[in-house]
Amino acid sequence: PPFHADAAWKYVLGKYFPDFLNFFYAHIANHIDWRTPYETLDKELLNLTTESMVGKRLVDKLFKVRLKQGGECFLLLHIEVQGDYETHLAQRLFEYFYRLYDRYRLPIITMVVLTDDSPSWQPDRYQMSECGLEILNFQFFPKKLLDYQGQEAELLEMDNPFGTVVTTHLAALATRPNPNARYENKSALTRKLFEKGLRHDAILNLYKFIDWLLTLPEDLAVRYNETVHELEKEFGMEDYPLTTAERIGIKKGEFTLLSALLQQKFPNTSLTKYEQELKEANEDTLIEWTKRVLEANTLDDVFKGH
Repeated sequence: PPFHADAAWKYVLGKYFPDFLNFFYAHIANHIDWRTPYETLDKELLNLTTESMVGKRLVDKLFKVRLKQGGECFLLLHIEVQGDYETHLAQRLFEYFYRLYDRYRLPIITMVVLTDDSPSWQPDRYQMSECGLEILNFQFFPKKLLDYQGQEAELLEMDNPFGTVVTTHLAALATRPNPNARYENKSALTRKLFEKGLRHDAILNLYKFIDWLLTLPEDLAVRYNETVHELEKEFGMEDYPLTTAERIGIKKGEFTLLSALLQQKFPNTSLTKYEQELKEANEDTLIEWTKRVLEANTLDDVFKGH
């Protein structure tokens, strides 16, 4: 579901921004002075793009980086993960571009990761012409996850975590109508994390992405939890279990996901009024509230009837 994909991509981009650039846009990454800490400007982006929750995008991120070429030379990188076909995507990205430029007066590169299942949809520019004259040719830089189909084995051997991220999203698309196939893919991807000998924190970060994106019905979720327990024993990680409170389980996962979406949709609104209800809600209620978030105009719209 897009709700889970939203939180998953937001989480992994926050954790692995340099790896994201090196995986999808290595040429740009090579120009960045990584010795200078980059800035995350997500709140500023939300303030400038008042329609940022409209449409079928998954997540917007804005980073400010310093370039190697010397002096005070900075660049803005606007990253959008787009979950489905959108008629006016190119126009909207151009509108974001000029709003950001008007605010910061810095060069901007717009990057779009297309996670939809339509091979023919490959937007890369917004053009405007009149009276036989080309008035505007705004170019952005898409990466289509479907283009990586057939490369899953090689992707999983990469040190870059986005090899696992891309493979996981492809598995989510391929197994959407087949819960049993999704369980098999999810178990295999989790095993691969252990087999690669990653540090515990790296396993946990990618495990969360896999768990959020490859959602399972409750019976298979319980079976998957048992599989993870066995992997922890097999690879000697019982002292650092993924299935304790640190792990995103069925109810805890829904709670964490809902909290993240509420903070993204209503960044300046306190959740204190509903804190107790959130803690006491069962899994079905949390799922229902999560479904309401994208259509809600206020917090009351999310929690109505409870």
